[in-house]
Amino acid sequence: MRLTERQRNIIRDAGMRHFGVVPHLFGSRLDDIGRGGDIDLFIPGDWSPEDAVPRRLRFCAELRRCLGDQKIDVVVENQLSSSIQNKAKQQGVPV
Repeated sequence: MRLTERQRNIIRDAGMRHFGVVPHLFGSRLDDIGRGGDIDLFIPGDWSPEDAVPRRLRFCAELRRCLGDQKIDVVVENQLSSSIQNKAKQQGVPV
């Protein structure tokens, strides 16, 4: 996992604060020998859009404030299955 301990703590704390869960990392940052790449995060649970959207916005704003201007993608689990959601569920590792 190519995140520093500081980054992991920030992401974990923000996930708990905004969603009550530990976010999962998936995608290119799981490859320890890779370089670059955005931070792909998955929020497990069964979230309605009305609940997920404002939480996701606050979560992303906090991460940007604390981690700086990095490309961060956040997928929030819901009942509408998608290929990216399925990939995140299969690959995701708690931060």
